[in-house]
Amino acid sequence: MTLTLPEPKAVLDLLAMFIGDRPPMAPAQGVDLTMPARGTYVSWLTTADGTVEGAILTDLAASLYFGGGLIMMPEGALRDLHKSGEVSEAVLDGLGEIFNNLRGQLNRITQNPHVTPTDPQCYEPPAPDGPRGWLYKPGKRIDLRGQTAFGPATLTLLGR
Repeated sequence: MTLTLPEPKAVLDLLAMFIGDRPPMAPAQGVDLTMPARGTYVSWLTTADGTVEGAILTDLAASLYFGGGLIMMPEGALRDLHKSGEVSEAVLDGLGEIFNNLRGQLNRITQNPHVTPTDPQCYEPPAPDGPRGWLYKPGKRIDLRGQTAFGPATLTLLGR
């Protein structure tokens, strides 16, 4: 079953509630998921039986912007993390909470199956012919991109 994704405006409105500002992002051309940017994270959206129905991905800048913004980490500390190319456990926890709330938005769409996000993890491109190869040609996709204090940021939602 393909997840029905919310409108990009609804996603941005939800994110604004959690980080306190309207994200400087807009729908844009999707990124190449076969060659992820350094520091890309994924959360798989699974049903109760473990079936993957979708995914949420963020690059390093978006992970710091959303995860760090939720926990109100000082911008200077987030810039230091960006320079190192890594995120802290606290930022990952914040990012996980953002993903969890995006999942809630998906679950409120009547025809969608109930999904639960996995904890954010470093994204490794799956084999095209493997069980997660659908990622390269999803049924539904939203890409939001914009400039943050950490550079260009991308958030991608995928429905199988």
